[in-house]
Amino acid sequence: MASQCSAEQLQKILWTFLQYDLRGDGKLELSQLGDCLRVLERNPSEASIRQHIQKLRASNAAIARISFDEFLPILESYPAIAATSTDEAAQFIDSLRMFDEQGTGYLPAGKLRRILASCGEPLSKHELDELLSNRINAQGLVNYVELIHAIIKS
Repeated sequence: MASQCSAEQLQKILWTFLQYDLRGDGKLELSQLGDCLRVLERNPSEASIRQHIQKLRASNAAIARISFDEFLPILESYPAIAATSTDEAAQFIDSLRMFDEQGTGYLPAGKLRRILASCGEPLSKHELDELLSNRINAQGLVNYVELIHAIIKS
């Protein structure tokens, strides 16, 4: 598979890859695959990492480390995070829209606090206060579309 990266990008990717090469043999432990991808601005789920590892082990059951040539196609299967910010915002908005029973684009601040404090990586009370500061209208509602776009931009 030919790389879609420029020579400069490939050099940066190789340098990062080699930071995970603890033996000096030009290979990466499979257990570090996700970490290396995330450092390179990809956002793979643990499930997708497991799928890649299963594919690698399907051709070689004893594989524990991969070379840069094996790593590069895996890296290129994930878009860079910066390139997906619009898609990411849409996913978050769609997720919050499920809680918007009237379809108004607004959620009660209390309900939004409970969602953000209990889903994914929970936010602390202080983080929630800071996040929602100046975003709650006179009716106690938060425009979640504007909130998500503000979070993604920052």
